[in-house]
Amino acid sequence: MTNKFSLATAGVLMAAAMATASVGAVTKEVTPKNMNCQQFIDLNPQALVPVTFWMLNEDQDFKGGDYIDFQETETTAVPLTVDLCKKHPQSELSKIKDEIKKELKK
Repeated sequence: MTNKFSLATAGVLMAAAMATASVGAVTKEVTPKNMNCQQFIDLNPQALVPVTFWMLNEDQDFKGGDYIDFQETETTAVPLTVDLCKKHPQSELSKIKDEIKKELKK
């Protein structure tokens, strides 16, 4: 009787450990650098401008270089980013950056 209880207990503990490990493996910290378009669309609307601003100005040296200012980001870049993301929800946000910048220069 003791052996059955021990094996059953061990089986339950093993199943719980595996379930916890699989949940932990699926959960990934989402940052603007690794965000896809669907995750961007799902953001709180108040976070859209800062995330878009960061994405468009990432890797800029700002020594007189070309950059997108905050007001342009809020009024033009965010709606453009949302439209592009709705068309390509599985695309990485960083992959559409060049397309957004090209559209903003028109």
